[in-house]
Amino acid sequence: MTASPTFPCPWCGAPVTGASPGATFQCPYCKANVTAPLVGQGPSAGANMHMHGFAPAAPSTPSLFTGDVESLVCAFVEGRGFLLVGPHAPGGQPSRLRAVDMTSKQVAWEAFEGQTWLSDLEATQMLVQGKNLYVCHKRSLYVLDVRTGERRWAVQLPDAVDTGYDRFQGPHVVDPFAETGRGAILVRTVDNGLHAFDRDSGQALWSRSFGDKGFEMAPVSGHGAVVVRYGAPFVKIDIVNPAYAQPIASLPQRGDWSTDLGLTRVWGRSVVSVVESYGSEADQEGVLCLDGVTGQVHFFEEVEDLEDDDVAACAMGQRVFAPTDDGGMWVGPRGRAMPCPVPNHRIAAFVPAGPTLFLLCRKAQGTAVRRVVGIDPTSLAFRFDCGEAGAEPDDDTEHQLITDGYSVVFVASTHDDASQCELRSVDTTSGRMLWSKPIGTWRGHFFVGGHVVAWSYESVQVFAPSNGAVVAKYP
Repeated sequence: MTASPTFPCPWCGAPVTGASPGATFQCPYCKANVTAPLVGQGPSAGANMHMHGFAPAAPSTPSLFTGDVESLVCAFVEGRGFLLVGPHAPGGQPSRLRAVDMTSKQVAWEAFEGQTWLSDLEATQMLVQGKNLYVCHKRSLYVLDVRTGERRWAVQLPDAVDTGYDRFQGPHVVDPFAETGRGAILVRTVDNGLHAFDRDSGQALWSRSFGDKGFEMAPVSGHGAVVVRYGAPFVKIDIVNPAYAQPIASLPQRGDWSTDLGLTRVWGRSVVSVVESYGSEADQEGVLCLDGVTGQVHFFEEVEDLEDDDVAACAMGQRVFAPTDDGGMWVGPRGRAMPCPVPNHRIAAFVPAGPTLFLLCRKAQGTAVRRVVGIDPTSLAFRFDCGEAGAEPDDDTEHQLITDGYSVVFVASTHDDASQCELRSVDTTSGRMLWSKPIGTWRGHFFVGGHVVAWSYESVQVFAPSNGAVVAKYP
């Protein structure tokens, strides 16, 4: 029998060849059931036929996922490009986890076929780190090869994996090791349990319970260490190598119950925190800076009137910048307090970027319009003004600016409308505007695979960092 001419799959648009005329089969790319066209009737005669009736005629945006973009995560695979991963549970077909090439819109791989729990899978239950895709469902943690979808290992935990509420954070799984070589990960469960596993084999290494104390984890990326913040309202920290049960260091060393390490952040190898009730008498407040791998204290400097609720301190080179209660900043060590470089504004976030310290500022009175400026971290001289960025979005200020060292990309709203946001990219050396792109309602943006990946409620887009060209988009 003569084979049907090449025709596009009506579900994913992929070219299908070699099918027998009138035969119903699964598309080799998206696995949907299609019917090959009859010879002589053209590709449209049978291309829209489905075993349950007629498929949508030549959809302009193929239905590659049954959920919206809020249920998807993005991964960059070397040599392949950007993949979107999410659940696909079409009516009348088995549920599956699916990865789709964002450029070709073809299915790259599928996994967990027939698992009914996939229909309720959310982005908070998935996390891409290096070559691994972590998927959690209740007490189960599955680890897949993000390139192929093949299962690497799986484990049952004593309680459900903690997924938090941030759809971009995903499950609380931390990997502080380089992609090459051996590694170990830490997993948090909802009962405040901390569990360590070999990254490659899934072998259980150790576990620890924090009891009624909640905790957060931040990796010292590439250095095999994790900073664990625990306790409330008096926060303490441990520095942990996931391969070993014994912490490398614990602070405060004397275990003073009233010491509060506040908003602790990791910057490269440095850990910076605004602290209260510190020192030999547990009566000092100020700024603490330590090595994130060894726990060695670089310095503690007593400083009064620091902000420790909303704005986190940062480290850049040999200097530390901490927010003050009046909206300015303290610069140390052995430093001084300075007002916000923009009059009548308050500092809302610090972003070290290449040779420049970027500041996200807000008007102190009236509508809280944001402004982005850059200063020299050494001389503290004002370098450039990136202009006003509108009043929206008005939350999550710590993540409104991202950098790859060469450029800073921040979110702006020209008309103060949260549904009409745009991304602006500026050079970290000169402050020159590189590009701006509308994105709709901002959800988050990140550097992934050397590109800018921007999420809105409606779509996910990948921009080239140099000129903002759209490299890929879904849907």
